[in-house]
Amino acid sequence: MAKSTMKELEKVKHFIYSCRKCGVCRYKMTGKLPYVCPVKQASPGFESFSSRGKIILAQALLEGQIEPSAGLASAAYSCTMCGNCMTQCGATDPDTNSPLVDNPAIVEALRADLLREHPEYVPEAYHRALAATRQFGNPWGMPRSARGKWAKGLKIKDAQKEQADVLLFAGCTMSLNPELTPRIKKAVAVLQAAGADLGILGAAEPCCGSVQQRIGARELAAEMIANNVKLLNSLGCKTIVTLCAGCCNMFRKEYAPAEEKLAPKVYHLVEYLARLIKENKLTFTREQNITLAYHDPCHLGRHLEVFDPPRAILKALPGITLVERIATRENTICCGAGGGMRLFDGGIFAQDMGLEAVKAARDVGAQALVSACPFCETNLSAASQIGDSPLPVYDIIDLVSDALGIESK
Repeated sequence: MAKSTMKELEKVKHFIYSCRKCGVCRYKMTGKLPYVCPVKQASPGFESFSSRGKIILAQALLEGQIEPSAGLASAAYSCTMCGNCMTQCGATDPDTNSPLVDNPAIVEALRADLLREHPEYVPEAYHRALAATRQFGNPWGMPRSARGKWAKGLKIKDAQKEQADVLLFAGCTMSLNPELTPRIKKAVAVLQAAGADLGILGAAEPCCGSVQQRIGARELAAEMIANNVKLLNSLGCKTIVTLCAGCCNMFRKEYAPAEEKLAPKVYHLVEYLARLIKENKLTFTREQNITLAYHDPCHLGRHLEVFDPPRAILKALPGITLVERIATRENTICCGAGGGMRLFDGGIFAQDMGLEAVKAARDVGAQALVSACPFCETNLSAASQIGDSPLPVYDIIDLVSDALGIESK
């Protein structure tokens, strides 16, 4: 591959050359951080599984020292893009306080160049997700009509027919997985109990484009962003509340550079619920006697710095005891499902990373894990089933709904 074809890596080469290859992202360990990279921890530990190794490979490719290959693509896609390497590196521009080395941006650029110039090297699972997006409008290959089935029988506004102040954006993963759809119904019930003027798009709800962006399909993601902004702005809603951390991060960060700006304010459900609780719009009547550990989703925590709202919610629920794992908040170790890792190598690495997260919760006496992201919950739930004593995994909406005495439908 000629250097001139590596358009995306060229855009982030200032990050590549700012890296001093010191190895903090590979070796750092403290009392609050058992390790930095979950992929390296779950893998044989070769350099290419670490952030430093990926940057070395990106630089070599940029300089024409190596050629694209299946091995290079494997290194690029064996990354959760959680950003813990960037957080632990700590190298920042003294003027802007922004990272000098944006590791996820480098990996994403590498993926984009490989996908565009040498798609034959990109693992087939990612091609299937992109083909499904083009055919069905979601990366999971589910029919478009299935997206709104969860709302059947509910009394809620169709946001395309009736204007609503708040649009509840369920997301692909939550709305197309039958095991997760009850949580959308709980979110609707909780928000309506608080008096929210709520609407949904149902089967017309689009994919936000996060999965496609992480895979490296930037042109497809840009097309999705442009179409989605037009649709969402046309609804006239003031607020969008997402149930997925990935959707929230996508709307706030990746939509910002778009030519047409997204007009509604975007919140994750935990931010919106925390505000409702502070305004005394929710009254909790049922006590739940359980000790929980909260898992910070990478998209919500490290990337958007939403750490306090979910903890404020849990502390407001009667009977809940919140304990913190050793690595928490900005140090939280990724659940293993980010960056498309559940598609990588049959999901083996993702499962092993999930096991580590579950073990960390058990180690501090948690009786259950709770999070605020369907990717986290799916991977952690799968991992928690391995062994003799499964650890329950909840979405925070499960606990809020129960504390309000709302019966599941």
